[in-house]
Amino acid sequence: MKKAFLYLSLFFACLTTQAQYMQDVNGKPLLSAKYVDVVGSPYLFETWNKGDVVLSDGTTYKELDLKYNQVDGIVFFKGKNGEDLGFTLPVKSFKLYPNNALMSFVLAPEIKDGSSDPYFELLSDGKKVKFLKKVSKAVRESKSYGSASATKIFAENLNYYLLKADGTPLKVKKDKKGILGALSDKSAELEQYIKDNKTNFKEDASVAALVDYYNTL
Repeated sequence: MKKAFLYLSLFFACLTTQAQYMQDVNGKPLLSAKYVDVVGSPYLFETWNKGDVVLSDGTTYKELDLKYNQVDGIVFFKGKNGEDLGFTLPVKSFKLYPNNALMSFVLAPEIKDGSSDPYFELLSDGKKVKFLKKVSKAVRESKSYGSASATKIFAENLNYYLLKADGTPLKVKKDKKGILGALSDKSAELEQYIKDNKTNFKEDASVAALVDYYNTL
């Protein structure tokens, strides 16, 4: 009975601590939406997703409701009253958990891709190379054939990169030729891995596993 009471006390203490932790997040109101009459979405996900954030000063917040604007590169959270709030300090890295899956995003200032969004999805994090994915969005005008008017849309741009330990970035195609060409120092071992594991170059996770293996060699 005493043990049960102790467990319940600890459980409610954790809930109270988490609730207080959530309320202590400093935020600032975001400007009202500026994307009017644009087809599509500027966000990675339209719905809120649970996630963790690390700010530039090292402060970490967990289990926040987050959204990620891929046009402007803004990560923001839902306030206590449901309002959209931006962080008062720059976001250094963040994680999202859509459908209980993990997506990690980091800054990679070594890569100059020309977009307003500074974040890259971290698919493989190793000592030799990191495997990064970048989906940036921008507003473009699209005109149908024979139409006098143009429609504004959110256009996606997808690229993959390998970032070496010395800071050298390599833009790569996510296919066998592109990956093996960039990791040519271990091409024989990677060829065997691809054969043994039936690497599917259409799937990010499969290619990330290949890069994970490279980092062990």
